[in-house]
Parts: sequence; structure tokens; C-alpha cells
Amino acid sequence: MNILVFIISILTSGLVFSTENKISRSYLVEQFNQAQRCFNSTSTSNRSAGRKIYCAEWALEEGRRLFEPDSLNIAALTYNYGKALKRRDKKKALDILGESLELYEAIYGESSLEVINILIDMGESRKVKAIAKKNFDQNSVEYARILLDLSLSEMINLRETSRYARSALEIYREKEGVESHNTASASFQMGKVKFAQKKYESAIPYLIGATKHPEVAIFAHGWLVRAYGLTDQDDMASYHATQIGQSQKGERADLVPLFVKNPDYPRFAQTRSISGYALIELTISKEGRATDVVLIEESPESLGFGEEALKASAAIIYAPRFVDGVAQEVPGVIYKYNFKMPN
Repeated sequence: MNILVFIISILTSGLVFSTENKISRSYLVEQFNQAQRCFNSTSTSNRSAGRKIYCAEWALEEGRRLFEPDSLNIAALTYNYGKALKRRDKKKALDILGESLELYEAIYGESSLEVINILIDMGESRKVKAIAKKNFDQNSVEYARILLDLSLSEMINLRETSRYARSALEIYREKEGVESHNTASASFQMGKVKFAQKKYESAIPYLIGATKHPEVAIFAHGWLVRAYGLTDQDDMASYHATQIGQSQKGERADLVPLFVKNPDYPRFAQTRSISGYALIELTISKEGRATDVVLIEESPESLGFGEEALKASAAIIYAPRFVDGVAQEVPGVIYKYNFKMPN
């Protein structure tokens, strides 16, 4: 539920300034717009987290030169900055989100729906539930949406995550059936929770439930490959890899394995803290399995890296390549196993 809608606009027409002030304000507007474009161009991946933080802080600084300090625009810009910080500095993120919360509460009220996303990002689960109960029936899909969003917060513990995701799933199943997008999303979240708890067998039924909706299924199949791979159910892992391969229709050129079993560390190298690697060549079968595996390089040699890589390669699973609806073998695929001692 996207309660917060941020619309930040700069209106310069109809305002009367001196020539000097017009130039000054025009410059500030352009600087702010550049900062906003910077922020809007960033993604949510870990690799771009630093840039997102930089752009969000820049936009806030430029916004403070244009807007009133207690305005909705400053509240929104502060929220964006706090949210961007969560993956890098949770303590600072909470402080910045708290500043945003104060601004939103002053504008909309402490128990308003407009503040609920900030509270979710802060992990304030009790306040979130209190507002949700005040505004929605506890068996409604709206209430379930808030519970599911709360389960996705990075600021709550795994037990709470599981509880809220399960409650949302129960409501969605009752209200919308097993094939709705919401039910599949909640089921997928429960599967990921079980993964985080390393309960891979328990994750499987939830992930299967997530395949009931096509928009969620492609992600669920990927997690099912891993779940079955980690529980040594190779045939089922291959089945779900095939589902991914069929959905790709041969359009993807990259050959990244869906599941790789960690090889055992050669004992001699481990006892002497020696790192190394092994390079293998394989054929991806029509079922996505690694066949015809050969060792083409290892370093250092004769320490067992190549041997352990060959053993582990039996568990590699790829999405098989499909052309015109027919599965194809893909020869000449290279994969590298890295063996590194922990710091």
C-alpha cells in the first residue's frame, strides 16, 4: 500500500522578483532538479546504494534552499534520504526517518495513514498495527497489505517478519483465493523467511504457493531450484529450472547457474590457509544439469582444488536453453570455483 505520494514541483510562473532574484531562483531550481534527476536515476541494488545516498542527500540540501523547513516537500526529501541510508547506516537512517516522521505528523497527524510507510521503514510495528486497526477491518485485504509491507521491513526481527507475513497470507487466501497476486506475494515472502531460517524443506510449500500467479512464479521457481538443490532433490530442482528456461524462450544470453553447491575445501590447502581456484568446462543438458564436465585449469596445482570442483559440479543447475519451445543442450560453458580462506 503506497500511502505516501511525493509530488515535488517548482512553480516559477506568476511570481514577481527582481532580475537578480530571478536569476538566483532559476539557478536554485536547476540545481534542485539536477539533484532530483540524480536520485530518480538510481536503482535499489546494493551496488548503487552509495550513489542513491549521495543523490538523496544532495536533493535534500538543494530543497532546503527552496522550500520552507516544515513543508511537505522537505518531509518527502528527508524521507527519501533516510530510506536510502538503511542499507549502509541503520542508526543514522533511523535518525533521519525520525525527522521525516515529525514533519509528516505535524502536517497530517500522528495516527494518519500518511505516516504509516515511514513507521514501517523504521520498524515501528506496534504503531503501524495501531494505525492499521484504526483505519481498516482486521480481516480486510487493506489490513493484510500493511502486514505484508511490515514483513518486508529491514528494521524488524525474523520472528516478527514471519508472523506478519503469515497473517497476511491467511487473510489473502480467505479473501482472494490461492491464485491472486497478493496471495502469491505473501506466500513468496513466507518462503523467503523459511530460507532465512535455513528451513529449506519448510520453505518449499510456500514457494510452490507463490507459483500460482505468473508475475510471482518466475521468482519463486528460482528459489525452488535452490531449496530443492539444498535438500538433495535434484529432479525437482531440474523441473523448476526448466520452468524458468521455458519462460525465457531463449532470449537470455547469459549463462548464470541457478544453484551451485559449495565444494569441500581440500584438507591440505585448508590446514595451510592456501587459497586457489578451479576452472571447469561443461555442457548444460536439456534438463539444466551439468554434463561432460572437464577440468581445464586449477591453481595452485595438485592441491585438490580441481578434484573438489569436479565433485561439486554434479549439483550445478542452470535454466535450460529453449529454442522454438524445444530444450537445447549448450556445450562449452565455463564455470570458475573460487576457494578462499575466511579473513
